[in-house]
Amino acid sequence: MVYREDFFLKQPTLVIGDNMKERKEIISKLKKIFKNRVLIDYADKLPYITDASEIIVSEPLAVVFPISTEEVVKLINLARQYKTPLYARGGGSSLSGGAVPLSEEGIVVSFTKMNKILEIRERDLQVLVEPGIVLEELNNHLAQYNLFFPVDPASSSVATIGGMIAENAGGVRAVKYGVTRNWILSLEVVTGTGKIIKTGASTFKQVVGYDLTSLFVGSEGTLGLITKALLRVTSLPKYKSVMYGFFNSQEEASEAIHEVITAGIDVTAIEFMDKNTLEAIKAYTGFEYKGDAIVIIEVTGNNLDYINFLIDQIITIFKEHGVIEFKRATSSDEYNEIWKVRKSAAPALANVRPKMFVLDPTVPISAIPEYIKRIREVCKKHGVQCAAFGHAGDGNVHPHVMYDPNNEEEYKRALKAAEEIYKVAIEMGGTVSGEHGVGIEKLKFLGLEIDEEKIRIYKAIKGFFDPDNILNPGKILATGDRVEFE
Repeated sequence: MVYREDFFLKQPTLVIGDNMKERKEIISKLKKIFKNRVLIDYADKLPYITDASEIIVSEPLAVVFPISTEEVVKLINLARQYKTPLYARGGGSSLSGGAVPLSEEGIVVSFTKMNKILEIRERDLQVLVEPGIVLEELNNHLAQYNLFFPVDPASSSVATIGGMIAENAGGVRAVKYGVTRNWILSLEVVTGTGKIIKTGASTFKQVVGYDLTSLFVGSEGTLGLITKALLRVTSLPKYKSVMYGFFNSQEEASEAIHEVITAGIDVTAIEFMDKNTLEAIKAYTGFEYKGDAIVIIEVTGNNLDYINFLIDQIITIFKEHGVIEFKRATSSDEYNEIWKVRKSAAPALANVRPKMFVLDPTVPISAIPEYIKRIREVCKKHGVQCAAFGHAGDGNVHPHVMYDPNNEEEYKRALKAAEEIYKVAIEMGGTVSGEHGVGIEKLKFLGLEIDEEKIRIYKAIKGFFDPDNILNPGKILATGDRVEFE
């Protein structure tokens, strides 16, 4: 997928320009800082020019791999000297282009070699880590202490903690555990001025001064580069149970979801998939389904009788809303099989059309039934194929609008449908992004949600932490011009 001008925001004026001498100077100085941890050949840089969004804009000047906070400070000071953009990168699993370099004069900063667990404070339910630690590896280690970091994005096998913090990642467990922001106690950050700051505290509660920790969470690397993170963790539940139910209509399924939530049932995950998603999964895996929608619900806890009580409550609600058939996992194999169905949704849809807009709107939970209905109507209106699946328990449904990138007319219809789906979310009191972040992909849609006063505040914050606009310039609205709809 080639980057389109539809999503373009102005880039900063760079000092380097076409000056080959200055390029050579920068590369020479990078090698002094990072030794053999600098990539300059095109073939070596190729894996770092995009992320999971597959948006491609520019080949960067270099890719570097810091191993210490001191190296990050030196890098930022060098970047300030030459006004060279820095694009922080974790596992590259972002779905919005958050880590994509936008300038051939830029430097991609991969934190994959800063991947240590520095300290486990078991009695305090805390762990201190470097930003490049992969979530799955972290949780495998924490399991030895009967602990885990509960935020669970689909990319947990590759997603790094630093990337999750930068994007404020969510996932299937958000309905119970919240998002990344809820589990970050303190950060060590190098700002765009080259200064090292520590935010937050080693306590679960702190109200001294402004909440700088939350400011950096979700900032997509535009305010500072994270070099350490103190995470809150929790104990692993002893028991878990998952079940699903088929429904004749999306409306019945979404009403059942809403009632489960408002009934106060302690659920860990509530996932929804519509008929188009199920049909794609059937073709992809052979999974047989009934009706027009499926709802998958997981509950966890330390008391098996309580788990069974919750499942019985959910089944009662499902029956009241016309469930056609339901199944509860009775073994670990069945548990894994049910979640395998959910995790196959994205690859299955990739076989339907070559490309798709993976949308990330989130609406209030009371709006879930109406919003799911409106998504289907919008796609029908614009004559495009779409599917909806995702974290319905917190209103984050993830519409997928599919298209052929070689068909310009179809692409434009898909873009119009995506725009209208976002507009509907805003009308319902929602947001254009619940967990994927802005990156590049959502720049066009921000005019729906952000007004001029917010822009003024964002730019003031950006100017304080990054006065030279070298940190991920062109991402989030604070680094460019506002985009208006016609």
